[in-house]
Amino acid sequence: MKTSLNGAGLNARGLGFEGFVELAARHGFDGVDFGLGGAQKLAEERGGVEAVRDLLAEKGVAPAAFGLEAEWRKDEEAFASGLAAFREKLPLARALGADRCTTWMPPSVNEDLGAWEAQTVRRFRQAARALGDHGVRFGIEWVGPRHLREGEGAMGAHPWIYTMDGTRALIAQIGEPNVGLLVDCYHCYTTGIGGDEIARLADDEIVHVHVNDARRGVGPDGARDGERVLPGQGEIDLADFLRGLRAAGYSGFIAAEVLNKEPIAADAETAARTVRESLRGIDL
Repeated sequence: MKTSLNGAGLNARGLGFEGFVELAARHGFDGVDFGLGGAQKLAEERGGVEAVRDLLAEKGVAPAAFGLEAEWRKDEEAFASGLAAFREKLPLARALGADRCTTWMPPSVNEDLGAWEAQTVRRFRQAARALGDHGVRFGIEWVGPRHLREGEGAMGAHPWIYTMDGTRALIAQIGEPNVGLLVDCYHCYTTGIGGDEIARLADDEIVHVHVNDARRGVGPDGARDGERVLPGQGEIDLADFLRGLRAAGYSGFIAAEVLNKEPIAADAETAARTVRESLRGIDL
């Protein structure tokens, strides 16, 4: 598996695509989780995609995964216009060799569940086909923490899909060959998925991976989404998680996504170095 630098908790918003790639290179990451919009802006500033390719090659950093820049959770007009704008950026993804795109699903919603799911399947199918036209795989992430799916603070009134099996069933409904999972150890932990279940996945089912940790003493039901800690500092059995990925034959990128109210460090340089050290601590 290869490491990718994710921007969560880094204080890196002002760096731009070029600065983020350089940050990843300085600290020994193999790739970056990025936004196509940032890469496109750099291409426009530098006179074309060749300059962006040259930057990645020079720094030895791969474009690991980018986000779905089409707001599929809102009204039809917002989705249609967002997908149209996103389609225009996809030739850039192909030119850069960026072949993995991801999004996440809310674990509870306020809408009628049947109508919401049908809409989601249709929109994900449209996105998957647009991505597939450019050789890009589409990874869907379930969100597991209990506080986001039930009780005060839930994202919606009706619990929806928040498990790996539920996500795989949704993927089967979408029916496109380039759709798979974004597997996050936090969401595995909060929904009872261990290394044995992950090991039963095929490599082509896993599009991208996030790793992080849960605060000690809270347990799966008490683990809150915005209270993650660095890999190896909490109570998730990351050795078991990684064993499962290796047994599944996963050969892609893994990124530390440390979502927390507090940044990892006061500056991006220190934060990136700290993240890389934490990954080395779990043999990545």
